[in-house]
Amino acid sequence: MDRAASRLKLLAFFVVLMFVALSTRLWFLQVLAGPRYADAARDNSLRTVMTDALRGDIVDRDGRRLVQNRLSLEVRINRDELGDDAEATLAHLSEILGVPAQDLGEQLATRLYYSYQPVPVAEFVPEEVFFKIREEPEDFQGVQVVEKSVRSYPNGRVAAHILGWVGQITKEDLEAYPSRFRGYGPSDAVGKAGIEWTYERWLRGTPGREVFLVNSDGEVLREFDPTPAQPGHNVVMSMDLDVQRIAEQELREGIAAARTQFDDSTGRYLSANAGAVVVLDPKTGGVVAMASWPSFQPGWYVRGLSDEQARYLNESKAAPALNRATQITYAPGSTFKPFVALAAVKEGIAHLGGYYDCPATYVHPSDESDTVFTNWNGQSGGILTIAQGLKVSCDSQYYRWGSQFYFKDADTNQQELQRRVRQWGFGSASGVDLPNEATGIVPDREYVNAPENNDRYPFGWIPGIDILLAIGSGETKATPLQVAQAYGALATGELCRPHLVSRIEDRDGALVKRIGGACRKVPYPPAELDYIRSALRTVTQDGGTAGSVFAGCPFPVAGKTGTSERGSELLQDTSWFAGVVPAEDPEYVVVATVEQGGFGAETAAPIVREVMSRIYRQPCEGAPALGEEAD
Repeated sequence: MDRAASRLKLLAFFVVLMFVALSTRLWFLQVLAGPRYADAARDNSLRTVMTDALRGDIVDRDGRRLVQNRLSLEVRINRDELGDDAEATLAHLSEILGVPAQDLGEQLATRLYYSYQPVPVAEFVPEEVFFKIREEPEDFQGVQVVEKSVRSYPNGRVAAHILGWVGQITKEDLEAYPSRFRGYGPSDAVGKAGIEWTYERWLRGTPGREVFLVNSDGEVLREFDPTPAQPGHNVVMSMDLDVQRIAEQELREGIAAARTQFDDSTGRYLSANAGAVVVLDPKTGGVVAMASWPSFQPGWYVRGLSDEQARYLNESKAAPALNRATQITYAPGSTFKPFVALAAVKEGIAHLGGYYDCPATYVHPSDESDTVFTNWNGQSGGILTIAQGLKVSCDSQYYRWGSQFYFKDADTNQQELQRRVRQWGFGSASGVDLPNEATGIVPDREYVNAPENNDRYPFGWIPGIDILLAIGSGETKATPLQVAQAYGALATGELCRPHLVSRIEDRDGALVKRIGGACRKVPYPPAELDYIRSALRTVTQDGGTAGSVFAGCPFPVAGKTGTSERGSELLQDTSWFAGVVPAEDPEYVVVATVEQGGFGAETAAPIVREVMSRIYRQPCEGAPALGEEAD
């Protein structure tokens, strides 16, 4: 009896304990966790669909459209509305689209869209498809043809490298730039290159929202009032469409002309395989034109690249997708000399009123290797001033100054040559509003001693690095835009950050944001700058390395030719010319670079001459002196 009573008490205790536990859990769920689960239930029943905003236009400085929107017809299928005859519907659709029904079915199986969201299965369809679906709705249940906005390039391939292109966002984009693409969906279109990339946040606009109430089966119970999308802002470029066309045309024609010139040093015609032209406003840093060749059609990306187009862009040795004005660096050659001359004056190595020998060859003092550095033409130029040395582009003057900078560095460990040329923007990105800009190289001890350069410099820092740096050769590298920026600073006394966009406007033309205007003075007095400017004026006059090229031009030009070796017997020299026009009151800096284009006066200078002539609509008398061998 006692044993039975004990068992009953134990069972009663257990029942009470279970009741308390269940009551406690019920109280927790209803009181403490109730709001959280209510929110979760509400979230599960509400579905939000984002609608694309109309992307902003890109226009030149006069308002001419460079990139705009156009309508494309897109076929979409609502899976919830397909009904029982889904296979028959897909078969009918397959017939008019010319797409296998199996492929359409695979597209519908995507998880990127909710069941009630129409899934796009074909774009850029002809109007005949639209009319067919509209006229026979019984055969196309759940199928709709809608107008979709896509990018359009009314000027074809003009400014392709500047404008960039738009494509569907990828998983890699979202992972690489989580903050930049916060709030983007898996099917959103985004800027992938050029201005489209840089100004994505302004061009994109604000997507709209559609909110649906659905049951557990995904059926729509109610649709709330949608929030309309807000279109993106327009981007106004500093670029002039007319000048851009001129720069691209003259670059193409200059390259074609260069290929008719025989190169004695390699025993074959010039390859002239690529090049760039930059036209810059030196007073503001605004890029008026930027040409790169070879080029491509940005419109290719609208429909998606064909296999042939993808091979051309991604596998071609010419790398046409690269902007050679900002993404490729070259040894600047003698276009670098004005900045080295100013550095030599600033550091007391040379003087504006001094005279300096220009021998045919030069050997660094105490150099046990007896390395011989040769003047570009292998001839002596006599005793010359700094200005005369620039006029005829004497190398050996600068070899000696490079040696003196080397000795000065050995005493002070300050590397003043490197510091001085960096004041003009060399060795660092200019900050132009384009992605993936190259920084260039001003070789210094840190560069030489970097582990990746140990094989190249087994003896560490040697005099030849400074000597070649003094003529813009060796490891010295710059982009055409950096050279243009530096010549703009030489012309005005202020180093301005280059920019392609001048302002951002809303759809009504009201100013949203102004771009550019970041300039700083270079640390050189007017007397020193005026001396170099005057010297560069003589380069384009009788006896200068570009004298015969610019003979007969009605506008005064100050500039400098440049020829840089590529470090391989198989590669021909890079041709350079950097010019400022008008020389006395600069309005434009024009820089041309042609890979394997030979001497500076041979290819690049004639290109610059023709660009300037067409900008001012003042033809130069006579044809440019093609094939002239002048550094």
